[in-house]
Order: sequence, then structure tokens, then C-alpha cells
Amino acid sequence: MTRALSISFNYAQNVSSNLRGSGLQQRSMSRDYLSYGSHLEEGFPFMGWSVRLTGLERNKFIGKFVRTLSLDHVTNGKETRAWQFDQAGGPEISFFDLDDFISNYQDNERTSRVNMNFAPLIGATFSFKKGIAVTMRHNRTLSREITANGGQKVFNDQSYLITANYAHRGGFTIPLPFFDNYKINNQVNFTFNFDMNKNRTLQKAQEATKFAETAFTPSWKTGVRITYTFSKSVSGSMIWEYRESDSKHTGKKIDRDFGFDVNLAIRG
Repeated sequence: MTRALSISFNYAQNVSSNLRGSGLQQRSMSRDYLSYGSHLEEGFPFMGWSVRLTGLERNKFIGKFVRTLSLDHVTNGKETRAWQFDQAGGPEISFFDLDDFISNYQDNERTSRVNMNFAPLIGATFSFKKGIAVTMRHNRTLSREITANGGQKVFNDQSYLITANYAHRGGFTIPLPFFDNYKINNQVNFTFNFDMNKNRTLQKAQEATKFAETAFTPSWKTGVRITYTFSKSVSGSMIWEYRESDSKHTGKKIDRDFGFDVNLAIRG
């Protein structure tokens, strides 16, 4: 739309038929779909889209703090269904009349699933004038699944991601008597990561009227990685990571990791 704003749309729809050796007829479909409601109980076929806005550092106020800044948003929804027919010569599934097929053969439907993916719901990528680059993402995934016995599950997953990188180049010179000075170049890269997730599952039986929470697992982890190159012959890295999770079924769990490595290149 402009040099700073780009928007894209996409829509896909597929149908398939399968005849198994036992004589069973199977039909399936998938299409882009926009779901809404407290448990994604409403929706209609619709395209997905992505939006990217760049060049925000040109704003005089924002440009005082960052060297570059861009924002991202992506939305994709899907609907998938599958049917099974016992007799040979089951009804044909029409590419252009899917809604009629869905309403006419509800008793033969085996699985149904709709989902909404926001990856990211909002994302930002920016860098500071001193060489620090930062990426931030908030992703959400909502889905609703119906099985042949009428049971339903709703999944609600969220994640928050932050990554920061900084690279420093330097070096020093060793004076050698009677020889040329020996110059050593080195580079150090710092990477910081933070990741937080919340996974929640709701479920209800066919005769139930309300959903009940059957699983909820919050977790987060953070870590630092340092890699260095000391001249052309010596390189290495060091990593530290902390992870924590909590679950109704397994309880709280904490993990810590620390390690390092050194590489020496020997040339003849």
C-alpha cells in the first residue's frame, strides 16, 4: 500500500475422497476459516492475512531511541472435517457446496476442528544505535475439536518470546621486539532469550452444557549464550539456561543448565 506498509491475503480450500479396501467411503475437507465466540462456536469461510509496518524509526520521537523498528501481525484460521460412509458409492463432496454437505451429513461426520492462529498477534523487531537487536513476539493459538461421540475440546495456547543480540568486535596489538607487531582480532556475541507459555485445555462430554478445565500448564524459560572468537585459532561458547513449568498432573518442575566449550585450530 505504501513503501512502509505491506499487506497480503490468502485463501485455500481442499476436498478429497477416498475408497478403502474394506468398502468404506471417506470424505474430507479443509478451508481457511474465521472463527469467533467464547469457544469458537461461530465462524465463516474467510481469508487469512498478514500485515507488516516498517520504517517507524523515521518518526522523530521514535528515532531518538532506536535505529530501526518494524511491527508484524499475522492471522490464519482453518476448518477441517472428515466423514465416513459404510456403503460403496457414498455421496460426492462438491467443491462449491461444502456448507450443504456439512448440514446434510452430520450423522456421518467423524471429526471436526477449527482453529485460529495469531503468529504473531503482535510482533516487534527493533535495533538500537549501539548495535543491540531485539525481537519480541506474542503468539496465540485457539482451537476447537469435536469427535464422533459428541465430545468437545477447546485448546488455548499463548506464548511470549523475547530475543536480544549484541555483537562486539575488538582486538589488541602485542608489540614484539625485532619483529612486526602481532595484532589479535576477537569478536564476542551475546544472546538473551526469554520464552513464556500458557497451555490450557477445556473439555465437555456430549450431554454436558459447560466446559471444564482438564489441563493448564504454565511454563517459562530464560537463558544467555555467549560465543567468542579469539583470533583465527581459538573460539568457544558458554550457555546458561533456567526452565520452570507447573502442571496439574506432574506438579512444579525446575531445570538448570550450564556449559561451555573451547575450540583450538592447529595449523601445520
